[in-house]
Parts: sequence; structure tokens; C-alpha cells
Amino acid sequence: MEQEITQPPTIDASRLANPMTRTVLFLMVGAAIGGIIGIVVEFLGLLFGMSATPLAVIFLTLLPLAMATMAVQLLWVFLGLPVWTYVGGKFFANRVGGQSGKVAKDLKITFLPEGHPIYDKVQAMAQSMGLPPVRYVGHFEDHSINAFACGQSRENAMIAFTRGCIEKTTGDQFEAILAHELGHIASNDMQRMTYAYGVRDSLTFFLVFRKLKMLALKLFTFVSEMEIMRFSRQREFYADAIGASLTSPQAMIGALEAIKADDGKPRHALAAYENLMFNGLLHSHPPLDKRIEAIRNETYIKQLPHK
Repeated sequence: MEQEITQPPTIDASRLANPMTRTVLFLMVGAAIGGIIGIVVEFLGLLFGMSATPLAVIFLTLLPLAMATMAVQLLWVFLGLPVWTYVGGKFFANRVGGQSGKVAKDLKITFLPEGHPIYDKVQAMAQSMGLPPVRYVGHFEDHSINAFACGQSRENAMIAFTRGCIEKTTGDQFEAILAHELGHIASNDMQRMTYAYGVRDSLTFFLVFRKLKMLALKLFTFVSEMEIMRFSRQREFYADAIGASLTSPQAMIGALEAIKADDGKPRHALAAYENLMFNGLLHSHPPLDKRIEAIRNETYIKQLPHK
């Protein structure tokens, strides 16, 4: 017999925000490490290419030139690349969200007008949490049950739902999913993940422009993606807890169980934004059973700030 789940105490949404400093510093350091690896690989490749060159030419001409080039590149890595990571990340992150942003174009999002029931529901719940109005609310064609929030700030946030989410969930389940996404906005998870996408795009642009070894990009992407996914998995538990607290544990569990029972296959386009999604496709989200268990045990609900 399953234990009865009581309604959690009211959360204090004003105390949910987590600072982004750690994420920004991690991505800046990760970019520098990736740059160093790329330079070392490039230097070793150059040395290997010198193997058939006379030693006198190597030590008197090529090696000093290679060392000087490497010194300049390292100076750029330690000074220029972190700045580019921060500034470029902000710039490219601004291009991810919004009505004409990359996500909206890739997923072909239809935006809802003021007065639409879903639009009004989103704004009412946001207001109850003390959040600014959600600037963009929309839906897109996909039969799976999913939703996401993205944007560089609370004032520029976007929430979008799949058609499957709208059609296959009950009213309570839909509200729980909405509360989950608003939880990501209130806790700064949305801003953090959007910024991480911006950094990835800015470094891709930088490395192609600089014609550096693609190995650096691959290594940076792997290391940073692992950290981002680890963080994303952890924050999903907290967003579920927020959703359960704002609606009810039963509604949040019902939404997760609806996903388990759903046979809708998500579009391939969603894979590019899996870290943003309510229902993660790969490894950015914990297993549904663990998320349900965490709600039943109130593991993360107890850790939320309450009034």
C-alpha cells in the first residue's frame, strides 16, 4: 500500500534563485582548458612535422617561431578566450530564445496571444510566484509530452509546450508541468542552461574562425556537457519539487506517469535542446521512476525554502 502524500507547505518563490557565478566561471575555465589542449595538440603536430627537417633548421628557425606562436596563443587563451566565453556566451544566448530566436525557428513554435487560455494560465501562475509576466508562450507540433523554458532573463522568458503535452495531460497534470517550468525560471536554471547553449555556440564560432584543432572543441564540449547534464539532472528534481508544491504531489506524479505511459516519439529536432526539456531524451534528466520516488519521499520538497 502506497503511503499517502500530504500537500507540501507553501514555498517562498522569492528565495528560489541560485546565482549563476559558478556556472559562468566553470564554462570560462573549461574554455581555457580546451584552448590549451588545442594549442598543445597543434604544437605536437608541428614537432612531428619537423621530424624530417635538419636539426639546425629546427633549433635556429622553426622551433623559436613555433614557441613564439604558442606563447601568443597561450596569452590569448588566458586573456582573450575567457572574455570571449563570457561576452560571446551572452551574445549567442540572446539568439537562442525569443520569438525570432534559434529555438523558436528550429521547433517552429506558434506563439499564443493574450487572452488564450494557456497564455492566461501561464501568466496567472507566474504572478502567484512573484515572477514577471512570461513574455513568450507558445506550442509546437510534437506528439510526445514535453515542455521547456528558455531565455536570458526572467523578463525575456519563453515557455512552450508540445501538442502532446496539451492534448494528452489532464488539467492538473498540465498545471504541474507548467509549475515545473516556472520553477526553472524562478531558480535561474533557465537562464543558466540558455547561457550554456550560448557559450557552446560562441566557442564553436570562435574555433572555426580561429581554425584551431577541432579536438579542443570536442574535449571542451564533452567536459562541459557532462557538467551541464549533471547539473541539469539535479535541478530536475528540484523543479519537480517546486511543481509538486505549487500544485500537488499527485498532479506532478500524474504528469510523470503520463509520460511513462505515452507512446509518442519525440522529434529528432528536440534532441538539440534536451537539457531544456521537461522530458529529457538522453542523459540530461534522471529516470522518471527516480523522479516519482523523490516526490513520494519528499526528498527535494523538504529542501525548498518555505514561508
